[in-house]
Amino acid sequence: MTYKAMKLVKLKQKIYRKYKNARHPAYIKAARAAATETRMAKRGFERKLAANIDIDRKSFYTYIRSRSKARVAVGPLVDEQGTIRSLPQEQVNLTATLQLCSTLKAWGTFRRLTDAEKLSDIVIDSELVRKKFDRLRPDKASGPDDVSPRILIELKDEICYPVTEIMKSSLESSIVPDDWKLANVTPIYKKGGKSCVEKYRPVSLTSQICKLFEMIVRDALTDHLDFHALIRSTQHGFRKGGSCLSNLLEFLNNITDTSLESHEC
Repeated sequence: MTYKAMKLVKLKQKIYRKYKNARHPAYIKAARAAATETRMAKRGFERKLAANIDIDRKSFYTYIRSRSKARVAVGPLVDEQGTIRSLPQEQVNLTATLQLCSTLKAWGTFRRLTDAEKLSDIVIDSELVRKKFDRLRPDKASGPDDVSPRILIELKDEICYPVTEIMKSSLESSIVPDDWKLANVTPIYKKGGKSCVEKYRPVSLTSQICKLFEMIVRDALTDHLDFHALIRSTQHGFRKGGSCLSNLLEFLNNITDTSLESHEC
């Protein structure tokens, strides 16, 4: 609501309190003016959301969800034995098992490394942590610890050193703080039967500081794997610059080259 729209709405209410008649000419005129201005304010608000989607996606999708009438409920789910699980705790356990199986499946795609190929150490310093703080987006949601990214951004100069020491201590001791192990898991429905747990994609919302630590470890791992050529060039998923589109374009290019070679022969 803009200032002008609010002013016209209040004027409409004031006129109604005066005449107590929705058919009074003065009220009809005020109501039309308020409705027109409110409609223009709504359109302007939606245009602003669409224009700022690159820097504020959260507000855009929050508004879209508020306007949507579709509400996808989770469950009841069916386990591997075909038993229907309708209790919330049972459904949570099923989705947690699905997430664990997906992680183990991803780990199974890597071969065993030699000692020379193993990553022996990850260097974490205040400068690196500060760069990660600069990449935080204030519109992101906080994790189970209720620490907002906006707070972390505002206090990055004060907390950079202690956060660095916590990360270094966690890496050296191989102990993850208990708060970092907590997550708000939301199963996102994909397609197919809603009673099948495999038709949901679990999304975990963890601590923002834990995410910074994961980013540092991930960057070190990917740099190490790229440097030692431990990832095939055909692997596009979860790699910088890679996607389903790049994979399809490379496949299409290979098919085209093969067709041209066959035609020349």
